[in-house]
Amino acid sequence: MLQATCVGHLGGDAQVKGDAGKEFTTFRVAHSSRWTDEQGVQHDNTLWVDCVLNGKPAVIEYLKKGQMVYVSGQAETRLYSSAKDRCMKAGLKINVRTIELLGGKGDDVPSMLFSAVDGSQVDVTKWYFAASLVRDESQPELLPLVSRNQARFVVDRNGWVKPFTDENQQG
Repeated sequence: MLQATCVGHLGGDAQVKGDAGKEFTTFRVAHSSRWTDEQGVQHDNTLWVDCVLNGKPAVIEYLKKGQMVYVSGQAETRLYSSAKDRCMKAGLKINVRTIELLGGKGDDVPSMLFSAVDGSQVDVTKWYFAASLVRDESQPELLPLVSRNQARFVVDRNGWVKPFTDENQQG
């Protein structure tokens, strides 16, 4: 098996598709390299990696255009005909086994939040997951959280944190 890892930004929102009764998620990751040659000329190269993930991941709502991700899985090459260049080209595809959201300046969720119920500190990992807040079915679906600057968030029963909106407010 040929394993590959890739870190880059999503080129568009992930899409959930179905085929023969099975669900899968597709997205493209842009991996960019930059180097300077001996003459001091700077070069940029972007490789687009097609990614396929079986099922619908819990992080689907965060797989939006521009989000930085780390993916790993089984690598495959593919040949295709480019209508633009009118020639055959090769591409890389990863059958994703692992995906992590990587933070950046535009994060919607800070790395430290506080329970709106008892004020206790909750550490949030860079991919918006608070392991300490995973709960069983007998507990509420959503728990309120608040940041140092009083921005409001909620965490679901599975530990996933997202900004508070009227749509995710408890009934």
